[in-house]
Amino acid sequence: MGVLGAVALVISLAPGPQGSARADTAVVQQIQRAATALPASLTTTANLNMRSGPSTAYRILLTIPSGTTVKVLDRASTGWYKVSYGGLSGWISNAYVKVSTLPASVRTTASLNMRSGPSTAYRILATIPLGTTVKVLDRASTGWYKVSYAGISGWISNLYVTTSTAPSAPQSTGPNRTSRVVLTFDDCPRTLSAFNAAITYAADHNMGLVLAPTGDCISSFKSRYGVDIAALARAKGQWVINHSVSHPDLRPLSCAAAAAELGGTGVHTNFGRPPYGAVDASVRCAYDRVGMAIWTWSRDTEDWSTKSKSITVARASAAQPRDTVLMHMQWYGFAPDSLRQIKANLAARGVQVCRAYRGTDGAGAVVRTPQLLPASLPC
Repeated sequence: MGVLGAVALVISLAPGPQGSARADTAVVQQIQRAATALPASLTTTANLNMRSGPSTAYRILLTIPSGTTVKVLDRASTGWYKVSYGGLSGWISNAYVKVSTLPASVRTTASLNMRSGPSTAYRILATIPLGTTVKVLDRASTGWYKVSYAGISGWISNLYVTTSTAPSAPQSTGPNRTSRVVLTFDDCPRTLSAFNAAITYAADHNMGLVLAPTGDCISSFKSRYGVDIAALARAKGQWVINHSVSHPDLRPLSCAAAAAELGGTGVHTNFGRPPYGAVDASVRCAYDRVGMAIWTWSRDTEDWSTKSKSITVARASAAQPRDTVLMHMQWYGFAPDSLRQIKANLAARGVQVCRAYRGTDGAGAVVRTPQLLPASLPC
């Protein structure tokens, strides 16, 4: 089964002996495979046959030269990749490809010493100012980057650089440039089954949600089930943005400390939602350092306060075109029946919701959303 087939599976949780949630191991493993992020492209390390199916038993369509970069479309349970090359699509062995993880350039998130070797034990060659983009030449096993700056090359710490550049977008409506409503959900779902039910319903009913889980939430689900909920949501055509690691009010923190809260186990992307929607100059500095734009909301259901399904649905259903609606994954809006009602109520007023992602052309089946959101969301 390929990735797109596996994501259609619904995980089942049943009460354990002590009433705790118990996941079916086989289904969890299938979701794990489905949630593993596909690389955007691969480079062949040998002259490689592209075949009509994911094993050597299938016929050869053509041979891809060594060193060729090809676009990835899917991955089979065997590990073979479905790729696009020469106007055709077919399958290649994962044993003769590599994923390039070296960025072309990085941007400094602090004034940063460039050294003669990949650690602080080496001498300083220059100091690179905050916000400078430098060309990447190599990367050491320590994670440090070899870069080019001011006519010389040297090494800089990977802890103080980013590959993202904050996009320009309105704070309350983000990258939604359409008249459609974006339904967004913060924090953390109660269970894996509830999470999977909501995103599966959204994918099946052409709804593109924006999810903002905390880093602690992502770590918890990885620890409990071995499932990356951010990757799983993307696999079902949903968008995922940053919401910090532990959900503190960022305003009392320094720019550097707040920037650290936006990294770590949090979602690594180019849009983020500050906890509590709290923003000041220091918070803006932190988002700029990590290359993220701030995306808050234009309509708050206050579902955390009302704790009422009917009120939450009614408030979300009152959204106007282009609204970003705030809800939370642990409350009543994040469920198939609530999503159904909200979409139907909005449609009755002539207002549409953001659509599930179907690629840049907006056609065909629901596909995996990219890690970085586009400047204009294809709603």
